[in-house]
Amino acid sequence: MIVGLGIDVCSIERMRRVIERNGERFIARICSESERSELVGRDVATTVAGRFAAKEAFAKALDGAKGVGWHEVEVRRTSSGRPTLALKGKAMAMVAAFGADSWHVSITHDAGVAAAVVILESARLPEARELVRASEPREPISQAP
Repeated sequence: MIVGLGIDVCSIERMRRVIERNGERFIARICSESERSELVGRDVATTVAGRFAAKEAFAKALDGAKGVGWHEVEVRRTSSGRPTLALKGKAMAMVAAFGADSWHVSITHDAGVAAAVVILESARLPEARELVRASEPREPISQAP
C-alpha cells in the first residue's frame, strides 16, 4: 500500500547558475561525499538538479520531512543506472514512523528540467495512524457555480 507520494521538478539552468555562483560549497551542502563522487564525467548541473528534485520529492512524500538533512537522503545508482535512495538518521526514522518499509525513486531530465517522483510503500495493512489520517476532516471542495 502506498503511504507516501512526492514529486518535484528543478530547472537545470537555474541549478547551473547556482553552482556557478556558489561552486563546490553548494554541491557539498546538497550532495554527500559518495554522491559527489558520482558526478565525475557527468554534466554536474543536470545530475545535481536530479538529485535535488529527488530529495525534495522524498520530503514531500513525508509531509515535509522536517529536520531531515540533505545528506540523510542519498541518491545512488545501481549497476544498471537505476536510481535508488539510501536513507540514514532522521530520514530512516521518519520513514519507519510513516509505516513505509520500501521506497522507490524515478528521475528524468528533459526540456531543461529535472523531475523526480518518490513512492513510499508499506507491505502491512493500514494501522491506526493511517486510518486516523484518512478520517481527518477535510475542507469541502468548492463547487463551481
